[in-house]
Amino acid sequence: MKLTITSIDVNEKKWSKGDRSGVIRTQEATAECARFRQRIRLDLGKDDPFPLGEYTVDLDDAISVGDFGDLKLARRLPLVSIGAPAPKR
Repeated sequence: MKLTITSIDVNEKKWSKGDRSGVIRTQEATAECARFRQRIRLDLGKDDPFPLGEYTVDLDDAISVGDFGDLKLARRLPLVSIGAPAPKR
């Protein structure tokens, strides 16, 4: 699967529940494979936004076995850079 980062903007959404609160930080990207092409949100946590460019997902690091024997996908996907975008004209 290829992910393309086209903007370094970070979207922040504040939340609170009872005495807990926080900020959800995401960055928009486009995910594409043979079956679909779709805009998605990448969870950044406290990390810096990904630089502009094209990436693949490191599936070996992204998938683990959950508590009940099911496959679990990481909340923060490990991305591997495959190239910078072409300059706009």
